[in-house]
Amino acid sequence: MKKQIEKIRDRLRNILKKVAAVVVIVATSGIISNVQAQTQNADVNSSKIEPKHLPIPKQAPATEGVLSLSGGAGLYYWDTGGEGPAVVLLHPGRGSALTWPYQQPAFAKAGFRTIAYSRRGYFGSPAGSKSDTGNYADDLNALVEHLNVDKFHILGLAAGGFAVSDYVVSYPEKLLSMTIVCSLFGLWDKNIDERLDFILPKSFGDLPPEFKELGPSYRWAHPEGVKEWIEMEKKSQGDGVRYGQKSKSNITWEKIRAVKIPTFFIAGGADLYQPPSMMRAAAREIPNSETLLVPEAGHAVQWEQPKLFNRSVIEFFRKHN
Repeated sequence: MKKQIEKIRDRLRNILKKVAAVVVIVATSGIISNVQAQTQNADVNSSKIEPKHLPIPKQAPATEGVLSLSGGAGLYYWDTGGEGPAVVLLHPGRGSALTWPYQQPAFAKAGFRTIAYSRRGYFGSPAGSKSDTGNYADDLNALVEHLNVDKFHILGLAAGGFAVSDYVVSYPEKLLSMTIVCSLFGLWDKNIDERLDFILPKSFGDLPPEFKELGPSYRWAHPEGVKEWIEMEKKSQGDGVRYGQKSKSNITWEKIRAVKIPTFFIAGGADLYQPPSMMRAAAREIPNSETLLVPEAGHAVQWEQPKLFNRSVIEFFRKHN
């Protein structure tokens, strides 16, 4: 009897030793994993390595043309074609259809039919008559009808956001989603817009375009990229003849909310025009909208940090195809 009890005790001791060994291994593994995670995070947060400048990539094949409008005006455009969902890109005031060299091949490779155009008076687009300026929404609608595009994702950067909001309110049935980048649409919001007087001095307009548009971190680290942007901006201005346009519709937050289109706001962390706090205020006006803050970027986030921009926008488009 005593021998049997001793055997049972020996077995229990062996079992307990094995259990203890497993516990130690699991606990140690957890500690190592946590340390590695903390080290990785520390490496990312304290990195002293500046991301390399990305040269303008080779563009995907695209069809180019000029759509004639009334009064001698026209819209220059390029279109990568394809059977995928369509994306239409609307340029800033310091740009044109030339604004998107980092997006054109990336979006096309991701399977999207990518289209961009120059508004009247910008690169390749005749301004037409001063007495017949048309409007944002009808111009864009004429283009998508010309290209046989039924539904599409719309993305507007800076002043391009004015055309986005006009189209959203005027032709909501044709949109899959809207992305607003460093812009507050074309509506006037007393609680938001009046604060611009506090952050933009009267002399702001006299400053060089690259200072106003590109973040200081990018300008310091990538002078070659700044030179490429300056060349694009100068070329985008066309012959300088421009009469301006107005919206087709009266734009209000109520009208934009009513269409219930998936919305994505993107802000640049160093944007002098529309700082992140201002963009967040706009995003709060649209329930369920998504937001992205691009660190260090100025008013031209698509140019300064194209990898993050492209990846985030493509993910958003795919969610709403």
